[in-house]
Amino acid sequence: MYVRRSGVVPCVKWLWSQPEVSVVLSGMSTMQQVVENVESASRSEPGLLTADELAIVDRVREQYRAMCAVPCSGCKYCLPCPNGVAIPDVFGIYNDLLMFGDEARAKMFYGWLDEKSRADQCIECEECLEKCPQHIEIPDWLKKAHEVLGQKNTATS
Repeated sequence: MYVRRSGVVPCVKWLWSQPEVSVVLSGMSTMQQVVENVESASRSEPGLLTADELAIVDRVREQYRAMCAVPCSGCKYCLPCPNGVAIPDVFGIYNDLLMFGDEARAKMFYGWLDEKSRADQCIECEECLEKCPQHIEIPDWLKKAHEVLGQKNTATS
């Protein structure tokens, strides 16, 4: 659910304030939302956010980064893995576990991955390292993720 303030979804307001952004696509399900978004777009420009609002964004960004062990953005540049490892999916599940602490849920999602695409299938060919724009030590993180996610869940065993 979106939280609206003065008819503007805060994340959309942030996007519109970025000088690199020329178009923002927003899902709308009512005519009122269309009207609000058109009005907001007409007032949009780079530098729209106040210094206090930007400080909040920075604090949230830093907190989020602190909670995510693997700085994977899910760009999928590391794919295809020659051994079939679903690298961004594994990292997403691992980060969710660390962020939310729900081990049973994380292991369930990891278990739903095809066995051939799990982290233990990494043969450390390092092809992914050359492709990763985040410079993530992918084979090392895959090992760590599988050590945690690949264990049987003691709560359900």
